[in-house]
Amino acid sequence: MGTSLVVIGAVLALLLGLAWHRGGGALAVEGLARGGAMIGRYAVLIVLSFLAAGLAEVLVPHHLVERALGERSGLRGLALATAAGALTPSGPFVSLPLAAALLRSGAAVGPVVAFVSGWAMLALHRFIAWEVPILGFRLALLRYGLCLVLPVLAGLGATAAARLLPVRP
Repeated sequence: MGTSLVVIGAVLALLLGLAWHRGGGALAVEGLARGGAMIGRYAVLIVLSFLAAGLAEVLVPHHLVERALGERSGLRGLALATAAGALTPSGPFVSLPLAAALLRSGAAVGPVVAFVSGWAMLALHRFIAWEVPILGFRLALLRYGLCLVLPVLAGLGATAAARLLPVRP
């Protein structure tokens, strides 16, 4: 998290300087206030989702996660992770901490990438609630069908890449 913190801090400093340059202290304060409002809106959700992910991590036996999604799970693990991602009805505040908890609980990199990709591309709740009503059933189904294999392919790619560049939980 050290590098991420430095990069985000540098981006914040750059944006703060740009706001100060363009509109002085008033614009900089307005921008920081809007950011503070977002913190107020999402802080409880973030804290609760991280706490839930931590509890899931200690409650689900690691040997079950390793068996279902570990290094030896193969295509079955990638398909299971993809399905779990597609069925996870949440935003990134829940799904990403859950993915991190899976990784720390013994899931391999490939299935975790398939989980996140399945959530991002195949979220069933989004398909039903948003895509079908807005895009129409045929276009939504076409997009969904074409994306079905992509999380598994991403998981296979991540598995291969992790052999060259190991990922730590």
